[in-house]
Amino acid sequence: CPGIKKYLEVTYHCAEVKKNITFGGRGEGPGQFDHVSGLAVSSTNEIFVADEPDYTIQVFSMKGVFLRSFSTGNMKPRAVCMGHNDTLWVLLYSLISIPSTYMYENAIQQYSKEGHELAKFPCSETTAIYGIAWHKLSDRIILTGKGPKIVWFSPTYTRTPTCTGNMTRLPVPGYIPAYLRSVTVMIPLVDMNGIIYVIDVSNSCILKYDKNGVLLSSFGSKGSGAGNLSQPSGICVDSLGRVIVADTWNSRVEMFTAEGEHIRTVAYIKLPTQVATGGEGQLVVSDQYGFVTIFPKY
Repeated sequence: CPGIKKYLEVTYHCAEVKKNITFGGRGEGPGQFDHVSGLAVSSTNEIFVADEPDYTIQVFSMKGVFLRSFSTGNMKPRAVCMGHNDTLWVLLYSLISIPSTYMYENAIQQYSKEGHELAKFPCSETTAIYGIAWHKLSDRIILTGKGPKIVWFSPTYTRTPTCTGNMTRLPVPGYIPAYLRSVTVMIPLVDMNGIIYVIDVSNSCILKYDKNGVLLSSFGSKGSGAGNLSQPSGICVDSLGRVIVADTWNSRVEMFTAEGEHIRTVAYIKLPTQVATGGEGQLVVSDQYGFVTIFPKY
């Protein structure tokens, strides 16, 4: 009911109901995706969607309108994150076949938000790298891979264009998982410690590290109840410091406090894969069917 209505001496303000927006689906044309491998939202609320099999990054408005796209060349985009001044960092890879096995060729590419190539950093790491995040506090790029291992990469201060670094083995509670899938960085509102949250897919939990890679705690556990997770695959932190997780095999999106306490289920969506938040309280979620859904409020 638009507008303002009066009844006797009471004034009623009718609020606009904001509906969820869904776009995408399987395909190779603009606005379609074979497999969404990464999501990122710029400070101007543009949504960057990485389509791994198509070697492309597509850009959309917060209303789901296709704006532009650009190619990642001959390497597939594995994950994306926003960096300083709304530059886009893309984790790229290709498979190299050698006798009886495969090796990974990994690289980090920096793009302007318009899609212009700014810098490229090849990696010497030949195993799979899964997650990428920008650590605003130290202006470093964080990568996560099998092992589990993590590397802090400082492109701003690196003379040689490589992200070789030191793939440092992280402490993990219990047994060592097969791999760490996604990574996100949280800057706490009070102590500014640059807390790092990493998804442990094998154990269906979230690992919490300080800025130096020291394990602080873990939360979530395998299951389908409140606070449980089942092979989560995407994670982000919103402006209020709440951790939002794509709980893939439970077909829902879960919210936790920064300390790991379960708050609530944000949304139910079939097989969600990636999550990102917008600057005006929006939540963007992709799923395994190639669709992207924008929740104006969550």
